[in-house]
Amino acid sequence: MCDRSADRRAPRGGSCTLRGVRHGPHVLALAVVTLSGAAPLIKAAAPVPSLAIAGVRIVLAAAALAIIGRRQLGAVAALPAGKCLLVIASGLLLGIHFGVWITSLALTSTAASVSLVATSPVFAALFGLVLGDRVTRREWLGIAIAAAGSAVLAGGDWRAGGDALLGDLLAVLGAAAAAAYLVVGRSLREQLPLFPYLAAVNGVAGLGLLVAVVVAGIPLTGWPAASYAAIAASALLASVGGHTLLNLAVRHTPTHLVALAVLGEPVGASLLSWAALGERPSAWAAAGGAIVLAGIAVGFVGRRS
Repeated sequence: MCDRSADRRAPRGGSCTLRGVRHGPHVLALAVVTLSGAAPLIKAAAPVPSLAIAGVRIVLAAAALAIIGRRQLGAVAALPAGKCLLVIASGLLLGIHFGVWITSLALTSTAASVSLVATSPVFAALFGLVLGDRVTRREWLGIAIAAAGSAVLAGGDWRAGGDALLGDLLAVLGAAAAAAYLVVGRSLREQLPLFPYLAAVNGVAGLGLLVAVVVAGIPLTGWPAASYAAIAASALLASVGGHTLLNLAVRHTPTHLVALAVLGEPVGASLLSWAALGERPSAWAAAGGAIVLAGIAVGFVGRRS
């Protein structure tokens, strides 16, 4: 599973990487495919409340990631206090992202929620300046085109007002939190192997979400077995699979480009929701999806893997 020889710059104790998928757009493409399954699975987990879905999903992901990276978990305890605080901050940001985004799915459409939470490259480009990332004119153009596509895709919900508008705003907050989470993760790339980092971050996020569930008085038991199965599937597919690939990519690719690639998620999520849940994409979704894909292409044209 691990190929330590593939990463000569790994921190002491080794860095568990995925053979053959450390670099290049295929990492991001695979991440987008796996992440696209999250929204339909979360919808399928109904009637479990949003916060409970988020908490259980992230705790399950943390457990799976801890098992995968069990031989390197000591690297987390060996971090200096300042770096430990960054890990905790990253976990809190991840928890905020999932908490507000999954709540938004209960208030607005899958297309609107996923497209707006995927506007994180705008935030990532700004946050990434702290790490010295340089955003080219072409990349800014790609981000602008993709953001416009997201606006078109979610346009119908913006006109609806009420709960749909609140869901849209929560999705934007989720986008900002996701961008900050990726930026913090990239800053720790030389200090911590990937799987122990992800296990710790998901553990912090899951604990925070479960505390919120308890405070809100939401029960964690008594729901249909199919709902638990959907939550478990989303944990394995999107959190263990998709988010691991994103964090793998962000260790070698500017954060704003990783976030830009994720803008392909609403297209995949909308198609999967149509196939699995009967949520047929509207004309807004079709037009917006095409514009989003054009923006991603512009942002990556001419970039070496």
